Amino acid sequence: MRSPLTSTAMTSPLSVDQWQLFLQIAQYGSLTDTAAARDVAQSAISRQLAAIERSCGGKLFERTARGVRLNEIGQRLYPRVEAWVLAGQLLTQDATGMLREPTGLVRIGIIDSLADSLCGPIYEELARLFPKVRLHLISGMSGRVSECLERGEIDIALFTENTRGRSGRGDGIARMSHVLISAPGDPLTAAETLAFDLLHEIPLVVPGRPYAFHNVLEHWASRRGIHLNIRLECDSLNLQKKMVAAGGIYAIVGLSAVRADVARFELQASRIVQPSLDRNIVLRFSSQTSPTQACRVVHDVVRRHVKEGFPLLSQ
Repeated sequence: MRSPLTSTAMTSPLSVDQWQLFLQIAQYGSLTDTAAARDVAQSAISRQLAAIERSCGGKLFERTARGVRLNEIGQRLYPRVEAWVLAGQLLTQDATGMLREPTGLVRIGIIDSLADSLCGPIYEELARLFPKVRLHLISGMSGRVSECLERGEIDIALFTENTRGRSGRGDGIARMSHVLISAPGDPLTAAETLAFDLLHEIPLVVPGRPYAFHNVLEHWASRRGIHLNIRLECDSLNLQKKMVAAGGIYAIVGLSAVRADVARFELQASRIVQPSLDRNIVLRFSSQTSPTQACRVVHDVVRRHVKEGFPLLSQ
């Protein structure tokens, strides 16, 4: 024989409030007490219970002299309804928490020349203030980081752009000067600054193409009438520094990339001038998706650390 609850008499699904009323009536065992708890008339509770049972296609309660109690079908339903309602309440709490507290994975790319000095402090601040935000860090040359951003492989990118080719998007936050680095004791980099013309014919290691900074170097070499002797292309900043430290070759890098090495007397550096090879440090969201709340707090933390560590970019 078909159960009343599987009858074709079932109508529209019950609401969460109706199932909560089912639980409440079962807990009180009295329509009168349930009505008092809800501050409504008993007749209203009776009508709502009738509607619940009608939707289910059969009775869920037995009427007794003292009130009501679950029948066999009601008893079988009760633990499932209770678990479902509780799960809904927990889901609402989780959703509320997510809206109040940034949560989730943020993929961020940072150029090698900034990664060593920034990643530690950025992670420590986020772990302290936003423990539910997780980071996926990618580092590399500026070209690689910006390409990852354009392909939507990362959510935020911190990289450099040429001052001659600013995007106009308003995301430049600082300016980084470039230096020529050499092995310690090299006379060419002994002074604090170095004229661009002195780069003529010295052996250089530079990142491989495509690399936007090549265009800047070639532009100024042509303007100044000098020849850049690029002997080696290498996409690893750490490997570049090791080769330079061994002697016989030079590299042009952002000053922030070698501060620690120079302080330890492992490398020697001289800032390039006439012209200076400054580059804009930019912080940019991916255009592939809208930034999440977690992305926005990471962006703000990174921006503050960069602005504190570098001179402000003139707007």
